[in-house]
Amino acid sequence: MGELIFLGLITIIATSAIWVVVSPNLVHSAVSLLFTLFGIAGLYVFLFADFLAATQVVIYVGGILVLIIFGVMLTNKIDKPVIESVSSNKIIGVLISSFIFTILSIIVIQTKWPVIENSSPGPSTVELIGKLILGKYLLPFELVSILLLAALVGAALLARKKSIIEDSVDIDKVDESENIDNDQEKVDNTDENKIEDEEKIDG
Repeated sequence: MGELIFLGLITIIATSAIWVVVSPNLVHSAVSLLFTLFGIAGLYVFLFADFLAATQVVIYVGGILVLIIFGVMLTNKIDKPVIESVSSNKIIGVLISSFIFTILSIIVIQTKWPVIENSSPGPSTVELIGKLILGKYLLPFELVSILLLAALVGAALLARKKSIIEDSVDIDKVDESENIDNDQEKVDNTDENKIEDEEKIDG
């Protein structure tokens, strides 16, 4: 039963990964990438790496893939039903990928992999990682959290300053245009007054 599930996961990963590259529709490629990432998470489960499997689903499927789909949708017209991409340099891509695949196949075949018979799952990796993070590595974990928080705050401040500067520049441009319009109106009014005075003098 386990071998059938493993072969099914391999088939799903290979098929969806090929469709990600081959499909001319970007939305179809993104959806195919969803199945590829889920299949990789299944392989992590087979390796008893439940924490990596959960991280794969939460970060890559729930975060990065959704970001990619939103990027595709927002950078194209909403009323355009088909979003297509034209691939170039297909021959070079096929040659490079074939070369990498050949090297990896040789490495996999020639490597003497250790075989463990009657292997049983060990303790949960989530439990072990949790104990290490909240025990031995608590201080580095908190320092990294503070560093990431500082990076987020700094990025937000830089973006806010940039938007404030752009808004002030736009306001200055509007004020300059209004001043130019007012000066032009004054000049026009002066010319009209001169014309009226000349007409009075002629009359």
